[in-house]
Order: sequence, then C-alpha cells, then structure tokens
Amino acid sequence: MKTLLLASVLLSAAPAAAHAQSRSAEDLTRLLNGAPPAATGPAATPAPASTQAAPGRSVAPSTVVAPAPRPAPAQASQTSTARPVQAATPAPVAPAPAAPPSPAALSAAAIAALPFRIDLPSGVQLIEGRGAADARIWSARKGGKTLAMIYAGPSSQFPIYDGEQVTAAGRVSVIVPEGPRRIAMEHLFQRPVAPTEIHVWLMSLDGADRDAAERLAQSIDPK
Repeated sequence: MKTLLLASVLLSAAPAAAHAQSRSAEDLTRLLNGAPPAATGPAATPAPASTQAAPGRSVAPSTVVAPAPRPAPAQASQTSTARPVQAATPAPVAPAPAAPPSPAALSAAAIAALPFRIDLPSGVQLIEGRGAADARIWSARKGGKTLAMIYAGPSSQFPIYDGEQVTAAGRVSVIVPEGPRRIAMEHLFQRPVAPTEIHVWLMSLDGADRDAAERLAQSIDPK
C-alpha cells in the first residue's frame, strides 16, 4: 500500500518538474536573446477609465463637453477709418431770364413829338417797338389786339398787300376789293427830310376791328 502511494506521488511530481525545467530553459533562452521574461499568466486587460468604478457604485455615462465658441473678431471702428460723408452740394441753377417788361403806351407828350399826326380812338394805345438804328416802328393796339403798324425811316417794305395803287393827298395807297367794298390796306408817305418814308398798314382783321383800323390809318398825316 505504501508502495502504491509513493508511486502516485512520484508520478504527479514528474510533470511539475518537467514543466519547471521547460520554463527554466525558456527563461534562459529569452535572457540570452535580450527579451523580458514572458508573463506567467494571462495578461489582464485594463478596463477603460470611464467604466471602472468601485464595487457597488454605478458608473455615469461620460458627458461630451462642447468646445466654447470662439469670440468673433472685433470690427474696426468705422469712425477711425471711414471718411465722413459730405452732403452733395447741388449745382447752382441759373435763374430763368426775366421776361422783358411790357412796353408802356406813349404819353400824350410823346405822341405830339412824333413826325406825324394821328387820331387815336378811345381805348387805342400807341406803343413803340424795336426798329433799326435809323428807323422807328409803332403799333396801335386795343385790348391786346394790334389794329395797325406804323414805320418811319429811310426805306420801308411798301407795298405789303397786292392791290390797286392809288396816289391821292400826298400818299400812295393800296386798295383791295372786299365784296362791294374797297378797303385801303396801306399808305406810304414820302418826305424830303428824315424820316423820308412813313409807311402805315392794317393788320388782317374782320368786322368792327377792320373798320376801326382803316379809320385810324387814314387819320395819319406827316408833319
């Protein structure tokens, strides 16, 4: 019986001695090759830090912290670099030319100084207009309507109308038939002194205005 027990002990110790001998040979080989001794047991894999906790305590999930927003770059002060905006100065507007004043009617004294005599009916005015350097011109007006024109100067535009020319009472008249009537449309006076010609002509009028203009023209006589 004792012999059997000793034999079983020797048999169980033999694998252990063989394993120890093989481990010593392996360690010697690693030492000669400069490698660290091999681990005798399975290497423990460390758990992530976020999941490790003391026994009995729950582990909170990790919180992802968003990075803080970066401050926007400060804008440059506009007052330091921007030029002040100046209001646009409007271009000067030239004033509109003033309308020429209305010519004034001749006074009784001015009419008396004319180189001719004329009878002006009530409401008719004699107004002097622009003429040449050596000539003058007037218009006989009534209520803004011109009845006749008078020229005094060295050379007139006689005749203006087509018609029969009749010389009588120191004048040459142009007679124009109008139905049963004959109307003296213009007169020319010639003088030996300046103004050497006085020319009177009627405007194209009808009715009472034509009759008033014809009477006015026939009242003119050179002085």
